[in-house]
Amino acid sequence: MDPVVVDQRDLELAYERGLVEGRREERRRHSHPIRNLMIGLVALAGAVVLGVAAWHGSFGEGGAVVDQNLAVAADRAEPTLRAAADEAGAVISGAGRDLQANTEPAPSPSTAPDATAPAPASSGQDR
Repeated sequence: MDPVVVDQRDLELAYERGLVEGRREERRRHSHPIRNLMIGLVALAGAVVLGVAAWHGSFGEGGAVVDQNLAVAADRAEPTLRAAADEAGAVISGAGRDLQANTEPAPSPSTAPDATAPAPASSGQDR
């Protein structure tokens, strides 16, 4: 067999393209936007708790402040969420009623002409 002659520049370009594509694939495989958002939110919450603890001088006092603020936020949010859920239920119920009103009922079998029955015979006066 004859040795294959490969240009050194082509080899380097192929290596670089493979490296770039491999890195891109690795980022795509390990990067998920929702997971990254959740990690960021948890990290931000942790930083806030550490900041509050440092501000109040201890984790005990900082935790009490955070707990109190979370309880106030939950008390304020609950009626708003309940009202939003009730409104969404009313909208869905209204849409269902509108849909029922806009659909025509199927003809009942007794009023529909029977396609298999023979046509009535004429009386002969039409001629």
